[in-house]
Amino acid sequence: MKRKVVAVMLALIMTTSLLTACGGDKEMPAVAPASPAETPTEEPEPEAPAEDASDTDTDEAEVEMVSDENFKILQDNYALISNYADEVRELYTSDEIAANPDIEEVILETEDIIAELGELEQADITAEDAEDLNEAMKLIIETYDNLLEGMELVDDDSDEMVSDETFAELSEAYDALTELYNTVAAAYNDSGLDVPEVKTAMDQAYELLEQMGDVSQDSITEADAEALAQAMIEMANGLQMIAEGLVETQDVG
Repeated sequence: MKRKVVAVMLALIMTTSLLTACGGDKEMPAVAPASPAETPTEEPEPEAPAEDASDTDTDEAEVEMVSDENFKILQDNYALISNYADEVRELYTSDEIAANPDIEEVILETEDIIAELGELEQADITAEDAEDLNEAMKLIIETYDNLLEGMELVDDDSDEMVSDETFAELSEAYDALTELYNTVAAAYNDSGLDVPEVKTAMDQAYELLEQMGDVSQDSITEADAEALAQAMIEMANGLQMIAEGLVETQDVG
């Protein structure tokens, strides 16, 4: 059990270190060379008798196991960090938070540690282990607090709804394009011409106007309105070229 607790603690330390700034390199103190052993001048003392294995068994038997009350506290703390982990993951995976590979790595590693803590049973935990585990859970909470501070909101205004001014300009462009379309369509029908390219352009203009007629201000974003306005400008330029071509055709006739 003790080894497992130590492993969990080490994993927590490694996880938390991902969120802390690296300091300067530290120099390790030099180790003095060992002095050669001196030749003994006296007879060596006899070695102490080996410790009786039964004494070790007695010491292990005296280890205090975690009480029911403290194990209940551990369970409550575990439930808290599990809920916290779910909330952090839900927030990070929302559309509001920008992606961050480092944060994702820490979330995954910390969730693995929480899963390991959930496998511990009361019969395997000593009173000392319980204290270590409570400290480990505090460290997990600190890790998640650091994660939340490190999360950044997505810098994206593409969902901003269209403004009154932009929608008014869009409506004016729609009215102008509708008038131009009707004029060109009447001239084309009167010309008696049958030009597939012109017919295709007219059909595209009609479809665009039909789609625009179904758009309301509360159903279109600012970005979409700008894109639609640009499409209508390009369509108007195309219709204008068709109109000029029809005039030239009539003049020739």
